[in-house]
Amino acid sequence: MVKRLSQNIVNWQIQKSVLDSKDRVLYQYAYESLLNQVINIFFAVIIAIVMHEPIAVFVFLVSYIPLRSFCGGHHAKTNGRCMIISALLIIAVCIIVKLMKGSPLSSILSPISFVTTGILIIWLAPVSAKNKPLDEKETIRYRKMSRYIWLIEAVIGMIFWFSNSDISLIIAISHIILSIVMVYGELKNRQGKNSNAHKIEVRQ
Repeated sequence: MVKRLSQNIVNWQIQKSVLDSKDRVLYQYAYESLLNQVINIFFAVIIAIVMHEPIAVFVFLVSYIPLRSFCGGHHAKTNGRCMIISALLIIAVCIIVKLMKGSPLSSILSPISFVTTGILIIWLAPVSAKNKPLDEKETIRYRKMSRYIWLIEAVIGMIFWFSNSDISLIIAISHIILSIVMVYGELKNRQGKNSNAHKIEVRQ
């Protein structure tokens, strides 16, 4: 649906001479990404209202999306799956925040998650995917940006942690989810490389 809509928008703009036909694929990808973001934000707003957790959803999105953009990790094969997974993640964050508010675990989760995520980002990021490959220049730029963003968020998270604010917990949860996505993506990449190497050996 999103892909078809983006194609229709680009085709219409090419017909009106607004866009150049030679860059059709690039524009379609850009519109597809934009529409996905708009739909995901729309669902996030609905979930925030229904679950009475607007702050949790807002802080999660603000801390998760920038890191996710530069750290990479596993990507769903279709836009539909991506939207479903994103919605489920936001629901999970709301539930976890509700359950952990005021618990003893919440007081130690933040520093542990910030340190662990930092180590993983330094070690793994950026993690490419089949539907989002990175060239050498992009890899270097993404690696630097992922570390800068993590550092900024970790410092902000610890400031809120010292003030006993739930915002630190939410940022920590977003970092934990990001770590899982990165590790899973890296494992999938290694599995794919091993599978390809095995196929080459069999052919030889």
